[in-house]
Amino acid sequence: MTLHTLPALAWPREAGWLIPGGNCTELAHRIVLRALRDVGIVETPLGSNRGTRIDAMIRRAGLNPPQWWCAIWAGAVFADAGAKVPRGYPLTDNWLPYVVPESAVGAAILYGVRRKGPVRPDMDAHHIGIVVRLEPVMLTIEGNRGYAGATNDGVAVDIGPVVRKDVLGYFPPVAAEQRSAIAGRAAA
Repeated sequence: MTLHTLPALAWPREAGWLIPGGNCTELAHRIVLRALRDVGIVETPLGSNRGTRIDAMIRRAGLNPPQWWCAIWAGAVFADAGAKVPRGYPLTDNWLPYVVPESAVGAAILYGVRRKGPVRPDMDAHHIGIVVRLEPVMLTIEGNRGYAGATNDGVAVDIGPVVRKDVLGYFPPVAAEQRSAIAGRAAA
């Protein structure tokens, strides 16, 4: 049997499962493509909440390394893709006032416990990622999580299925120029 190769132009594009205007918005598509670029970033040394790219993201957020960086990473992805981030985005709890129960491609997914937290009386967030696929299995890309499903402290940007049971809700992507849409939801 002879293996025939396909020229690079025939290869599926990144995130080939997504169709902007079909199963996701153009903004959600940009968020997923931007998130995919970071898969494989690891802390150096492992478990340190540090690394060249990680430190740069932390400083970009106005903080000094080391920091827990899952929300910092999610905020950088959203901002780079042209999506609005909440004020105080480096702290995961600051995403909670805007969560909805429905998932969507490109939405941030928040994990935590249903008890009083620093921002909401009914939720305390501990981790955040980005939904990159809904069907046939929900996949997320998350920063500061165990690499390749490892249960160690978060050390990487990795893609995987949602297996956690502590999902609090989803922060839907809104274009940065639609500032009043998020402000209106916060007041509701």
